[in-house]
Amino acid sequence: MKVALLVYSVLLGIALLAPTSGDQSTMASWIAVGSVSQAQAEFLCNIAILAPVSALGSLIWRRTTWRDWTAYAFVLACAVELTQGIFLGERTASATDVVANTLGGLAGAVLVLAARKGRQELDRRARLDDH
Repeated sequence: MKVALLVYSVLLGIALLAPTSGDQSTMASWIAVGSVSQAQAEFLCNIAILAPVSALGSLIWRRTTWRDWTAYAFVLACAVELTQGIFLGERTASATDVVANTLGGLAGAVLVLAARKGRQELDRRARLDDH
Protein backbone atom coordinates (compact mmCIF):
# COMPACT_ATOMS: atom_id res chain seq x y z
CA MET A 1 0.00 0.00 0.00
CA LYS A 2 2.89 2.36 0.69
CA VAL A 3 4.18 1.80 -2.84
CA ALA A 4 0.75 2.58 -4.30
CA LEU A 5 0.61 5.80 -2.26
CA LEU A 6 4.12 6.78 -3.37
CA VAL A 7 3.44 6.10 -7.06
CA TYR A 8 0.08 7.89 -6.97
CA SER A 9 1.61 10.87 -5.14
CA VAL A 10 4.41 11.20 -7.69
CA LEU A 11 1.94 11.07 -10.60
CA LEU A 12 -0.31 13.55 -8.82
CA GLY A 13 2.63 15.89 -8.28
CA ILE A 14 3.49 15.73 -11.98
CA ALA A 15 -0.09 16.56 -12.94
CA LEU A 16 -0.46 19.36 -10.40
CA LEU A 17 2.88 20.98 -11.17
CA ALA A 18 2.84 20.57 -14.96
CA PRO A 19 3.63 23.81 -16.77
CA THR A 20 0.15 23.93 -18.32
CA SER A 21 -3.24 22.51 -17.41
CA GLY A 22 -4.49 21.74 -20.91
CA ASP A 23 -4.38 17.95 -20.55
CA GLN A 24 -6.08 18.09 -17.16
CA SER A 25 -8.86 20.34 -18.49
CA THR A 26 -9.34 18.03 -21.47
CA MET A 27 -9.75 15.05 -19.13
CA ALA A 28 -12.27 16.97 -17.04
CA SER A 29 -14.24 17.77 -20.20
CA TRP A 30 -14.88 14.04 -20.61
CA ILE A 31 -17.33 14.26 -17.70
CA ALA A 32 -18.65 17.71 -18.61
CA VAL A 33 -21.69 16.34 -20.38
CA GLY A 34 -25.39 17.02 -20.02
CA SER A 35 -26.02 19.45 -17.21
CA VAL A 36 -22.44 19.29 -15.88
CA SER A 37 -20.43 22.34 -16.93
CA GLN A 38 -16.68 22.37 -17.51
CA ALA A 39 -16.17 24.29 -14.25
CA GLN A 40 -18.26 21.75 -12.31
CA ALA A 41 -16.40 18.87 -13.95
CA GLU A 42 -13.03 20.39 -12.99
CA PHE A 43 -14.26 20.91 -9.42
CA LEU A 44 -15.34 17.25 -9.17
CA CYS A 45 -12.03 16.09 -10.67
CA ASN A 46 -10.13 18.20 -8.15
CA ILE A 47 -12.02 16.45 -5.37
CA ALA A 48 -11.39 13.05 -6.90
CA ILE A 49 -7.65 13.48 -7.46
CA LEU A 50 -6.81 14.01 -3.79
CA ALA A 51 -9.18 11.46 -2.24
CA PRO A 52 -6.89 8.46 -2.97
CA VAL A 53 -4.02 10.08 -1.08
CA SER A 54 -5.97 10.45 2.14
CA ALA A 55 -7.69 7.08 1.68
CA LEU A 56 -4.43 5.19 1.19
CA GLY A 57 -2.79 7.26 3.92
CA SER A 58 -5.62 6.44 6.31
CA LEU A 59 -5.14 2.75 5.60
CA ILE A 60 -1.40 2.98 6.23
CA TRP A 61 -1.36 5.36 9.20
CA ARG A 62 -4.42 4.29 11.17
CA ARG A 63 -4.01 6.86 13.95
CA THR A 64 -4.22 9.78 11.56
CA THR A 65 -7.78 11.14 11.75
CA TRP A 66 -10.03 12.55 9.07
CA ARG A 67 -9.35 15.98 10.59
CA ASP A 68 -5.61 15.49 10.09
CA TRP A 69 -6.08 14.44 6.46
CA THR A 70 -8.37 17.40 5.81
CA ALA A 71 -5.76 19.77 7.23
CA TYR A 72 -2.96 18.10 5.24
CA ALA A 73 -5.04 18.38 2.07
CA PHE A 74 -5.68 22.07 2.73
CA VAL A 75 -1.99 22.82 3.30
CA LEU A 76 -0.98 20.79 0.23
CA ALA A 77 -3.62 22.48 -1.93
CA CYS A 78 -2.49 25.93 -0.78
CA ALA A 79 1.14 25.06 -1.53
CA VAL A 80 0.26 23.76 -5.01
CA GLU A 81 -1.85 26.79 -5.87
CA LEU A 82 0.83 29.20 -4.63
CA THR A 83 3.43 27.33 -6.68
CA GLN A 84 1.20 27.44 -9.75
CA GLY A 85 0.47 31.13 -9.26
CA ILE A 86 4.05 32.23 -8.61
CA PHE A 87 6.23 29.90 -10.67
CA LEU A 88 4.07 28.46 -13.45
CA GLY A 89 3.09 31.31 -15.76
CA GLU A 90 0.70 29.21 -17.83
CA ARG A 91 -1.23 28.05 -14.73
CA THR A 92 -3.71 30.02 -12.66
CA ALA A 93 -3.94 29.77 -8.89
CA SER A 94 -7.49 29.14 -7.75
CA ALA A 95 -9.17 29.29 -4.35
CA THR A 96 -11.84 26.98 -5.79
CA ASP A 97 -9.16 24.33 -6.38
CA VAL A 98 -8.06 24.66 -2.75
CA VAL A 99 -11.64 24.03 -1.62
CA ALA A 100 -12.06 21.06 -3.97
CA ASN A 101 -8.73 19.47 -3.04
CA THR A 102 -9.49 19.93 0.66
CA LEU A 103 -12.85 18.25 0.15
CA GLY A 104 -11.03 15.42 -1.63
CA GLY A 105 -8.73 14.94 1.34
CA LEU A 106 -11.75 14.83 3.61
CA ALA A 107 -13.66 12.46 1.31
CA GLY A 108 -10.88 9.86 1.12
CA ALA A 109 -10.37 9.79 4.87
CA VAL A 110 -14.10 9.66 5.64
CA LEU A 111 -14.57 6.83 3.15
CA VAL A 112 -11.98 4.73 4.98
CA LEU A 113 -13.47 5.69 8.35
CA ALA A 114 -16.94 4.64 7.19
CA ALA A 115 -15.60 1.35 5.84
CA ARG A 116 -13.86 0.64 9.15
CA LYS A 117 -17.00 1.41 11.13
CA GLY A 118 -19.04 -0.79 8.80
CA ARG A 119 -16.55 -3.61 9.22
CA GLN A 120 -16.63 -3.24 13.02
CA GLU A 121 -20.43 -3.42 12.96
CA LEU A 122 -20.36 -6.56 10.80
CA ASP A 123 -17.82 -8.14 13.16
CA ARG A 124 -19.96 -7.20 16.16
CA ARG A 125 -23.05 -8.74 14.61
CA ALA A 126 -21.15 -11.90 13.69
CA ARG A 127 -19.98 -12.26 17.30
CA LEU A 128 -23.57 -11.80 18.53
CA ASP A 129 -24.81 -14.44 16.08
CA ASP A 130 -22.17 -16.89 17.33
CA HIS A 131 -23.58 -16.72 20.84
